[in-house]
This record gives sequence, structure tokens and C-alpha cells, in this order.
Amino acid sequence: MTRLAHFLCRLAFVCFCLLLAAAVGEAKQQDTPIIIAAGTTLVSDIVNDLGHGFVTATPIMPAAACPGHTDLRASDIRTLERAKAILLHDWQTHLDAVMGPVRNDPALAAKVRVVDAPGNWMVPDHQKAATLAVARMLADIDPPHAALYEERAKARIVAVDRVAAALAAKAGPLVGLPVMTDVQQQPFLQWLGCNIAAQYGRFEESGPQKLAQAVAEARKANVRLVADNLQSSGGSGKTFAEELQAAFVVLTNFPGGFPDASTWAEAVAANLDRCLAALQRHGE
Repeated sequence: MTRLAHFLCRLAFVCFCLLLAAAVGEAKQQDTPIIIAAGTTLVSDIVNDLGHGFVTATPIMPAAACPGHTDLRASDIRTLERAKAILLHDWQTHLDAVMGPVRNDPALAAKVRVVDAPGNWMVPDHQKAATLAVARMLADIDPPHAALYEERAKARIVAVDRVAAALAAKAGPLVGLPVMTDVQQQPFLQWLGCNIAAQYGRFEESGPQKLAQAVAEARKANVRLVADNLQSSGGSGKTFAEELQAAFVVLTNFPGGFPDASTWAEAVAANLDRCLAALQRHGE
């Protein structure tokens, strides 16, 4: 082999190695999960389920806190800045705690996407609608894996139906039971079959007159269970329960609100178990 031919072979080998290294580097870059900022743990639970391996979501609101009365922390702002997209509930677009920092930064505002799934996602039918909506958004954010997100959404919906059937089979003692509840828990308790005899909100929003009226309605209906909402209640429900001589329970509206219930399925199961345990303790 001539000296020139030997040089050309070595040059070709070097070029091949450089191209291979570039390809490997690009593959690694593609394998890095896409970062999503999720409005709540309800959003992040779905995103992380459908997108594991390709997408990772970090909630910007603590699971046990009231989204409407919690300001974003510095770490939350960093999450927004790193994220490729910001997925919010429709009701979060009206919260200054969330939208204030976003409106002040055009780069953040451009990332905002609203999940088209109204209603309380703790209710199975709304959870299924939210799953489909999030799957569509992930397909738009990450087109190469669109078919995968669609298949995973179908599998999650089957799982939601399975959880719903298990809850319904276990919820017999709650069907028709007269209940007084924080307004945020009304949709889920109604889905379980409870008779919502009275409901209440925060003291500062309802005022003493409305709360007194709610207690009167609950007493008239012989309410047997009072349910507070972990994320929004000031503990009014316990006082109401004592006055009504009813069982008392605290329920979560978001996965992760209770340490042992980090997913939607675990959270709804924990809520039902807490209701049944409260009734049993009270001798119902």
C-alpha cells in the first residue's frame, strides 16, 4: 500500500470514528427525558405514568397545600425555567400565585399549556378524560413517541376503570349516607354514592351566616359523616362533626397529600378507606 493510500485509509477511519461519536452523542441527548413542569401532582402523576423513560414531570405545588393559597418557591421557578412545557389545570390560569411569575416572563408564558379536562380529576371519569388530554399534549411535545403515549393512555384508562370498580364494590356503607363536606370533596364523595346534605368552604370565603346555615341543613338531614379537605380546610369540619355528633374524616384532593398515597389510584383508595374507618370508629 502506498503512503498516500495508507494516509487516506487512516483519514477515513478517523472520520468514521468522529461520525460515530457524534451519533452516539445525539442518541444520548435524545435519551435524556424531557422536563415538564406540572401544575399539581394530579398532572405529574399522569405525565410520569404515560411518559416514563421519555418525559419526567415535577409539580410546582406541594401535594398537601392549597394551590390557591400557596406562592411559588425559588425552586419552583427554576423548575419552570428548565421545563420544555408547563402543564396547568384550567383553574390554575386564574391564580396569581401561579400566573404572576409566568406573566412577568415571556419565555415562561410561551411554555404554558392548559390541559383540556375540566372537573375534579379525583373522580374516575374526569381522571380518564385528563389522561387522554395529557397523552395528546405529550404527543405534541414529543412527536416521535406519540403512538407510545396513546397506547399507555389506553392502558391507564383500563387501570382507572379497574380501580373504580374496586372502589364501588367496597363503598356500600357510603351509598345514600347523609354527608356534610368541604366543597372540594363534594364531587368524589358524590361519585362514591354519598348523599351530600350540606357543604362548606373556607371560613373567610363562606362567613359565619353561610356556615351556620350549612350546619342547620346537616342537622336536619341527620348527617353521619363530615369530611374535611386536606388542602383547603382550616379544620372547620371537626367542629361541625362534634356539634352534629357525626364521624369525621380528612380527605386529600391530590396524590401525595398523604405520604402513603403518591399516585391517583393510591389516593382515591386511601380516601375511601379513611371514610370507612371513620364510620367504624364512630360505631356506624
